[in-house]
Amino acid sequence: MNLPNQSPASLRDIHLPDAVSWWPPAIGWWILLALIIVAIIFVPKLYRRITYTPLKKVAENTFKHIVAKYNRSHDDSDFINETSRFLRQTAMSYCGREEIAQLTGEQWVKALNNISGQIHFNDEIKQSLLNAPYQKNVTIDTEQLIQSVQNWLSDLPRQPARVK
Repeated sequence: MNLPNQSPASLRDIHLPDAVSWWPPAIGWWILLALIIVAIIFVPKLYRRITYTPLKKVAENTFKHIVAKYNRSHDDSDFINETSRFLRQTAMSYCGREEIAQLTGEQWVKALNNISGQIHFNDEIKQSLLNAPYQKNVTIDTEQLIQSVQNWLSDLPRQPARVK
């Protein structure tokens, strides 16, 4: 199989193809880059969504603990103090410290009713909340107070209108 009129000197040497360039990357690298960008954007949001507990749910669980503590001890004075402190902290979480912390007396109970949009604290409960934390011997209708606070909690919005 000799080719006519070709001498071995006239044949060209073997040339290798050019090396494969790193740019543009293969489709797999583009997909990996897209997955990394999506993970950077959405993993923190997903984590916050999974670990998020609404303020209303936290408040309801806290009050359940206060009631459970009262059911074990039956100490009216401690219960009214804990409940008063709880209501103030919850109200500050909803409306901000500047608006609620300075309120006392009738204004404070009125602010509690305004947060829920309903009147849950009638005159008897109002007087218990206002006077009982400062009295030595307390006699209150704890069942009515528990019911009023639970109704107040159920009427709270899921989240505060504005968070400070």
